Amino acid sequence: MEQMMHQRTEQGRVLSADQIRTLIVLERVGGSVSLVAVMLIFVAYALVKRVRNVQNTFIVFASVSNVGASIACIISMDGLFRGKMSPLCQAQSFMFEMFMQSDPWWSLAMAVNVYLVFYMRFDPNCFKRWWWLYCMICYGGPFTIAMTLLFIRDESRGGPVYGEAELWCWVDREWDFIRIYTYYMLIWMCILGSIICYVLVGYCVFRSRNRLRSLSTTRSRDDREPQTYASHSESTNGRREGFYGTVITEVQVTHSNALTAPFPMQAKQARRPEGTHVSFEEPPDQVQPMPGQYYSSVTSTPASRTPRPGASKRIAAAVAAAANKFVIDDPIKRAYLRTSLLFALSVLVTWIPSSLNRIHSWLAGGSPFEYHVSTAAVLPLQGLWNAVIFFITSWTSLSNWYRGAHEERWEEVHDNPHNSNSSKRVEDGTFGRVARHDDLAADSDLEACSGTAGSGVELRDHQAKGSMDS
Repeated sequence: MEQMMHQRTEQGRVLSADQIRTLIVLERVGGSVSLVAVMLIFVAYALVKRVRNVQNTFIVFASVSNVGASIACIISMDGLFRGKMSPLCQAQSFMFEMFMQSDPWWSLAMAVNVYLVFYMRFDPNCFKRWWWLYCMICYGGPFTIAMTLLFIRDESRGGPVYGEAELWCWVDREWDFIRIYTYYMLIWMCILGSIICYVLVGYCVFRSRNRLRSLSTTRSRDDREPQTYASHSESTNGRREGFYGTVITEVQVTHSNALTAPFPMQAKQARRPEGTHVSFEEPPDQVQPMPGQYYSSVTSTPASRTPRPGASKRIAAAVAAAANKFVIDDPIKRAYLRTSLLFALSVLVTWIPSSLNRIHSWLAGGSPFEYHVSTAAVLPLQGLWNAVIFFITSWTSLSNWYRGAHEERWEEVHDNPHNSNSSKRVEDGTFGRVARHDDLAADSDLEACSGTAGSGVELRDHQAKGSMDS
């Protein structure tokens, strides 16, 4: 094994036997876990009809590619040990080139669908008739690239494109530029395209909610203005009909501290001048003298100021207000967007370590062991992340299905009269109500029959007595 690793040393850097075993364990454990998780997705999608929506169908299609990627990860370094010209190494290289980059393609397809649903007002269910097009692009694109590289050979570069990589069989290091242009560049184009679509969707949601709020505010203001104008007109007309004078009242308000200015011991009469000040627009028939100006002093304690909330509370309130502007009321669109965002986030997290490893290797001529560990630990887990997203977003539907199937099974067992364990359940009280109901029904039938028979006997006795009397 160490001799083989000396052959695949990059820029004089050699991996030890312990490091090789660590990488092999990480690759195979991650691939096996992803393979099991993907199989659980297929089983749940086949059994539960409620989870067969558009977003979960995208995850299922991406999981088909995860099967090939997981198998390639489980092969690990066996292809390297058999040589780059071996069929196992060539097959592993083909699977990595085709299936490993399929997730970003499906992520971009989901992002485009979300953009069409929110920005172009498409119905999410209308995409079902376009599945063939999505499969042709997201499967056909990587397949075309992988198949083309399989037949390219150049003896000056050591032979075929597929050969020895750092962790497994993939594009040979002599064709390093092929890795960039046919793999990482396409992957990050898909990731950036997904980010752009989600930014446009967020802008669309933000603008729509602002329009809705401004429209509701305008309508409420228009509804209040006629009522205010009507009440103002009625009060004005009422004042005109009641009297024709204008009374000027002046009130002086003085604020003082309650401790320094105590209340007077005795109440004093307010000072009121004798003169009146009344003006008329037209001479009335009779004018009653009325007081014109009032002078009064009001003593009050200044209201205590409410304490300002802390900085953390203000920040939390601002964040909540900003997040409220992006709330989506439609539950179908909200679930569709949530699943797509989680899928895009998983793709981003998966490809960051591998991309950093590739950039460092490209610039420095090689990567340390820690970079290889991060790539071997994260990259094979694409199927696991897809399963986590699938079951988190579909947990309610799955739990309802399980509960309903469990209840139907118990009802079938309870309603089966030929069950061999029915007597035991009756003794345990499981079928107590059913047994009591049957007993009551039998008792009522018996009473009905006995009542009918008794009435017949009484009728015959009565007829016999009548014949004897006659």
